[in-house]
Amino acid sequence: MNKMAMKALAPAALTMMLMSASASAVVLPDFKVNEASVEGAGGVITADKINGAYTEVITFGAGTFTTEAYGDFGQFLANDGTSLVAAQLNTSYGLYTTFSASGGFALGPLVTFSATNASFNLYIDRNQDTAKSFDGSGSVVLANTADDYLVGFATDLENGTGILVPGIGGFFDLVFTDFTLTGLGSTYFVDPNPFYLRVNVDGDFDSFSPTGTQTINGDVSAVFAAVPEPGSLALLGLGLMGMGLSLRRRKSA
Repeated sequence: MNKMAMKALAPAALTMMLMSASASAVVLPDFKVNEASVEGAGGVITADKINGAYTEVITFGAGTFTTEAYGDFGQFLANDGTSLVAAQLNTSYGLYTTFSASGGFALGPLVTFSATNASFNLYIDRNQDTAKSFDGSGSVVLANTADDYLVGFATDLENGTGILVPGIGGFFDLVFTDFTLTGLGSTYFVDPNPFYLRVNVDGDFDSFSPTGTQTINGDVSAVFAAVPEPGSLALLGLGLMGMGLSLRRRKSA
């Protein structure tokens, strides 16, 4: 999908987002991971982004939504999220997340989401055997977790926004300001120390109808920072510009 096609769907809103994004260069701070802290793995890597895939169940009410999701991270990236980092993730151990959000949404040329509450949890799966599913109410259910441990968590939501372009897909952005490492987590994320308090969890998804209960698949990433990231419009604009490529990549895969 190119910018012209996206602008044709919702000219005013998309044009503003794309202009805002193009005016702001997103620089991602580095962090170091000590993979040797996980039994069976080894080495220290430097990265600035974690990438993966997620599945969520989202339920819509009268102008409201609630959602829970789980995701598996499969890549560390560097150079502002452009270069793959050689790591033992998904060969010697697994790294996964559960996150949730709730808030309101509004219909229009773009369906806009505004989260008022959210949470983010990051786990190590040493044996790569954790089973993830949803129960009848749309809550995440984890099994085979005896070898897992919590790396870090966040609940203080500074900003939670998202958009859906009907027939195309969408993008969400959750910014937390209290990312906290556990004791074991501080042996995994070793630099900076103290670690970054801000974590930005974002992703994209295929199109769906914002009614009833929906199961959605998409891509998810996490980056960390000590200072505020660019404004939410710039982040959403960058997400939109990458959304077409990401959606095409998932569908072709």
